[in-house]
Amino acid sequence: MFSCDDVRAALGDYIDGDVAPEVRSELERHLAECRTCQVLYDTTRKTLRIVTDVGSLEVPEAVSERLLRRIMSGLAALPDPPHRP
Repeated sequence: MFSCDDVRAALGDYIDGDVAPEVRSELERHLAECRTCQVLYDTTRKTLRIVTDVGSLEVPEAVSERLLRRIMSGLAALPDPPHRP
């Protein structure tokens, strides 16, 4: 079964529809049970939709890297929720 770290690693490809069927199945199973990863998935999708609707947005690479580091450190600080057996 996928862990929260596995979901975070595969989320971009999953949203792009670029994962193998077995990975998709495991990821969706985890999302159905893990509220933290559900929030991450929903937030990521909404953010992408907003950015896409706004049009082309150029973000300097340094800003993008800092933002990604802050997001990832914030996610790493979240406690893993208890999983149901």
